[in-house]
Amino acid sequence: MPYSMTGFAYNLKQYKNYEISAKIKSLNHRGIDIKIKGSKDITILLDLEIRNIVRKYVERGSIDIYIDVKQTDIEFPIDIQKLKKAVDTIKNIQKSMDIELSGDKTFELASNLVSEKKEDIIDESLKKEILSVVKQTVKELQKEREKEGKKLVKDIKQRLKLIENLLKKVEKQKDKLIATAKEKIMIKIKELFGEEHSERAYIEATLLADKMDITEEIVRLKSHIKRFKELLKSKEPVGRKMDFLCQEMLREINTMGNKMPDLSPYTVEMKTELEKIRQQVQNIE
Repeated sequence: MPYSMTGFAYNLKQYKNYEISAKIKSLNHRGIDIKIKGSKDITILLDLEIRNIVRKYVERGSIDIYIDVKQTDIEFPIDIQKLKKAVDTIKNIQKSMDIELSGDKTFELASNLVSEKKEDIIDESLKKEILSVVKQTVKELQKEREKEGKKLVKDIKQRLKLIENLLKKVEKQKDKLIATAKEKIMIKIKELFGEEHSERAYIEATLLADKMDITEEIVRLKSHIKRFKELLKSKEPVGRKMDFLCQEMLREINTMGNKMPDLSPYTVEMKTELEKIRQQVQNIE
């Protein structure tokens, strides 16, 4: 079952004192275009690995990924005795330099001296969890793309059926139209050249009628429809193949309309349905 290229997924996970979230949005695209957003630590350090995860599951589409990592419980371990000594030191410096600072400012400077705040570094365990969240979110995105793909397939099948029904009507009427056209051509030639040229009239009428024959176009269109149905069952990316088939089907329908203008009500309706199929195909991976 083909996948749609549109979808959305969101995942949130608690890990130790971190909150890890991943949001992925997918839209249609001729190839694959992956954009990763988030903190610089993540986008730079994990860029390649995130892209590899996405490419493992997605082959076509414009993929926007936003990853956020927040510390939910930030600790600043401070030794009270060290803090007291730091405050006394700063007060002594103020006194010796004849500088006067507010109590809040003195405390802030002392806190900065003794605080042991850890830098924001992505260690191996956190890195592993972030990639795990990304992988799970991509899997959920694929489930959404699969659901949307089923809707597209259902719609395309219905429209292919309509085209097949119209083609049956065309096939049923073509021989009668050719016979009528052939008869009209013979009458016209006889009027122009006389009854003694009946044999010539028959030959000319036959040649012109043969040019109207759309049997080959009907056979090829049936073949394209059959191939289209096969692609709808495929588990591989088939969007490009379907797009090519739409072009080939349009060529056959146009040729039928040109050869037999009397069938234009059917060919016009077939082209209308085919255009709707083509629009749906633009969203298939």
